Amino acid sequence: MFDPTQKTLALEFARALVRGDYPAAHAMCSRRLQARLDVTALREQFERMIPLDWGPVDPIELEDRDEWPFVYVVLGGDVYSEAIIIESFTLEDGQARIDAVEFGRP
Repeated sequence: MFDPTQKTLALEFARALVRGDYPAAHAMCSRRLQARLDVTALREQFERMIPLDWGPVDPIELEDRDEWPFVYVVLGGDVYSEAIIIESFTLEDGQARIDAVEFGRP
C-alpha cells in the first residue's frame, strides 16, 4: 500500500522527533499539515506522548502490515511502547511529504 520512499520518510520523521529536531520533522510535513500543526504544536503533541523523562526510545521501527491503511512506527520504551501513525502522504515539489499524522497507539 505504501511505497519504500513513504516508509523511509515515516522512519526519518520519527527519528527527528525522538532527537528533538522538531523543525526537521515539521519540514517533512505537507504545507497543509504545516498550516494546521506548527513546530510548537508538533513538539507539544509528541512530548505529550513521549515525555522528556521517558528515557531512551529504542527501538524505532516500522511495523509493516499490508492490511493496515496507515504506516505504523513503533517507539520502544523501557516500560511500554508508543507509536506514530501516518495516515496519508502527498507529493509536493517532487518530494513525498506527510499529510496526516496521529500520535499514540490506536
